[in-house]
Order: sequence, then C-alpha cells, then structure tokens
Amino acid sequence: MHDGDTYKVLFHGKLLNVRLKNIDAPELGQSFGFVARDSVALLLLNQTVQLDSFGIDMYGRTMGSIRIHGMALDSLMISKGWAWFYVAYSRDELLPTYEAAARDKGLGLWQCAKPIPPWVYRKLDKRNKRLYDNCRN
Repeated sequence: MHDGDTYKVLFHGKLLNVRLKNIDAPELGQSFGFVARDSVALLLLNQTVQLDSFGIDMYGRTMGSIRIHGMALDSLMISKGWAWFYVAYSRDELLPTYEAAARDKGLGLWQCAKPIPPWVYRKLDKRNKRLYDNCRN
C-alpha cells in the first residue's frame, strides 16, 4: 500500500497498482495521511476484495473501485473522514453527502479547522506545506 488511495492488489496472479477513483486521500506528509493509509491497510489485510477496473491512469496505475464485504471502499473512507471526494474526477452523487456528514461530525481529517485538499497540497512548495498544514494528528 502506497498511501490511502493507492493499493497493490493481487489479481489473477499479477500484482496491480490500483488507484481508487472518486476520492483523494491526504498525502503522507499531510495531517491524517498516515492515519488514512494505516486504517485502510488494516481493513484490507488478507481480505478478498472485488475490483472493478476503469482503465489505466497516466502513471500506469489501474483506476478502480474496490468493494470489501459488499461495501464500497471510497464511500467508507469518505464517511470516516479519511479522504476527500475528488470533485474534479468523479460524478458520484452520494459521496459529497458522505463527506458533508463526516465534516459535520468532525471525523478524521475534519477535526482540523481548515484541512487542505491533497490536490492543493501537492502544488505547494515545501515552506508553504509546513505553513498551511496546521493540524497534526
């Protein structure tokens, strides 16, 4: 497992790098980055999952949707406050509702006063990453 939204999945004897579509989890350098990664790692460890593939991204990763015990992993992550709805790349209609509920309850990354979405964080230089990430878990 690389981070909270990118996983290695054994599929027909081949190890695939899978990037979960619909969400963007905090980067490992961000608040809740390790929490998201480690929480999902525990959830997926030695489990059989259902993978639906939606093609390959520009980094060679399989874009996919993962279900574990019948639950969509993207929905679970957002509802626990472990990820953002990736509005630029998803048209899912339920995920914004789950994100709003997690935000209202102050779950996960929503414990921070002003969490910075990963798509913004990745564009910041090192100095600004330290300045703007003011919530340490």
